[in-house]
Amino acid sequence: MSAISEAQEAAARRIFNRRLYVIGAMRLIDSMNVNMIMPYGLEMVSMFLNKARDSPESATAYAWLVGLYSLFEIVFSPFWGVAADVVGRRPILLIGIAGTAIAPVLLGVGQSLTAVLLFRALGGFFCGNQAILRTYLGEIANKTNEARAFGFLVLCFVLGLIAGPFLGGLAFPAQWAPELFTGTVFEHYPVLFPNLLFGIFTAIVCIIGYICLEETLTEGKRSICGQKHEAGEAGDVELADTPCTADTKRCYPLHVLQAILAFCGVTGAVEAQNTLVILLWQYPVSAGGFGFSPQQVSIVQISGGLGPILCHLTFFQKLAKKLGLLNILALGFVLNSLSYGLYPLYALVADPAKYGLWRFVVLGLAEFTGMIGTFLLFSSVFVFVNRASEGLNRATVNGWANSGRALSRAIAPFFASQLLRAAEVVGPFGRYLSFYITTASLGLCFAISWTGLRKLT
Repeated sequence: MSAISEAQEAAARRIFNRRLYVIGAMRLIDSMNVNMIMPYGLEMVSMFLNKARDSPESATAYAWLVGLYSLFEIVFSPFWGVAADVVGRRPILLIGIAGTAIAPVLLGVGQSLTAVLLFRALGGFFCGNQAILRTYLGEIANKTNEARAFGFLVLCFVLGLIAGPFLGGLAFPAQWAPELFTGTVFEHYPVLFPNLLFGIFTAIVCIIGYICLEETLTEGKRSICGQKHEAGEAGDVELADTPCTADTKRCYPLHVLQAILAFCGVTGAVEAQNTLVILLWQYPVSAGGFGFSPQQVSIVQISGGLGPILCHLTFFQKLAKKLGLLNILALGFVLNSLSYGLYPLYALVADPAKYGLWRFVVLGLAEFTGMIGTFLLFSSVFVFVNRASEGLNRATVNGWANSGRALSRAIAPFFASQLLRAAEVVGPFGRYLSFYITTASLGLCFAISWTGLRKLT
């Protein structure tokens, strides 16, 4: 009997791991899709506008390019969440991943700023179902493997921060490999090459997901008009949760809203920091930047992404058990704040003639440390949101959380780019005030959310 029980447990672990890896691959794709555009986005919009990369017009257009993706997530995330509670998780996941395979390829063949903005928005529409990934994972995980599962999800997110910029660095291939790409379709469509590779990879993951993923929401537990229900023994339907109807509670409990606020705060801060460093890295040295090319940007981002990988593979799970989620969140905040708060010092080595490769060493170490902090932040808030959604329409809660996250991600690039311009009037180092304002905003979110997060530990 014991042998049978061990065999059943081993089979259950294999099924769980198989599903976890597929969900992780889908999370990797979302992260790649968001970040792939960063190395070449500024150069692409400046090319369409026929403006310098450090011009205000280029910075604003780049912010639109980044933010529009998230804007469509804001609008459609609740829709995907409700749809997943009505028709199930699996079909919504597969629809989203299929659309994500198509939209970037269309962007790659866009021949105007209007076209690439439109196709970027289309990508945001399909990305709105990313909340269902956390929902699906929350339904197959339990207290014993919750930290590992959501830590793996964040690891895949971080791997996307490496793979995305790496792919993005392959844009304009006729410039870095003229002997291979001059006279080809990739010279005429300079950003198609990375987007086509991404689309092929995403299509493969979609097929694997179709084969491997099983539905986690039985028909008896699906929603009717947004209300969770469960079928009783006699076939009757009992409403289990109506969180926002006129006859019952008008909103989710406070601790749920606080967990969502922390999630959105982390997302917005990280997106603002990414926008700030991307702009500063690509501004000419004469304008107070580092003068990096898209390929050099990708090198620094890849260096930073190695930090979370090392963290997850070595000490994260032990650290999470020893310190607890709240302390992990606080530690991530400290590491993240220190990494980006020291940018005035990094600027001292911006001159390539004097410091050469040392610029990449300094910024690579900074990104390495900052990304470990980001990994700890997201690993904590993912679990907090998952715990907060227990007993509610999980996909709908995650849909609203993803909508708020997308709102933060949409606002952050505009906030960061405009703040960067406004702070320049203070003086040469005034632009670095943007990092401190971003950190203070995240600290305020945590202060407001702290009591609710404590209830979820």
